Amino acid sequence: MPEKPTTTIHRQLLEILSQLPKSSQEEVLNFAISLQKKKLTQHWDAISDTEAAALKAEFADEDLAFAESVLTNYLSQLQQEDAV
Repeated sequence: MPEKPTTTIHRQLLEILSQLPKSSQEEVLNFAISLQKKKLTQHWDAISDTEAAALKAEFADEDLAFAESVLTNYLSQLQQEDAV
């Protein structure tokens, strides 16, 4: 049974990587990471302005709720620290 194209690519990559010096292996890893980040950025850029605005609003609401929950006891904590 013939190998799947991705299996062939993975096998070739591993073979080539194993022959490279460690510094070159790190360069390949960094390049792969940059490709992955670029893909994620492209995904974000591909959404509509309406979707982006909705997500930003949702995150802003969550951030505000989190900050408010953390700050609930903040004044009393500061006063306790001042008393010490």
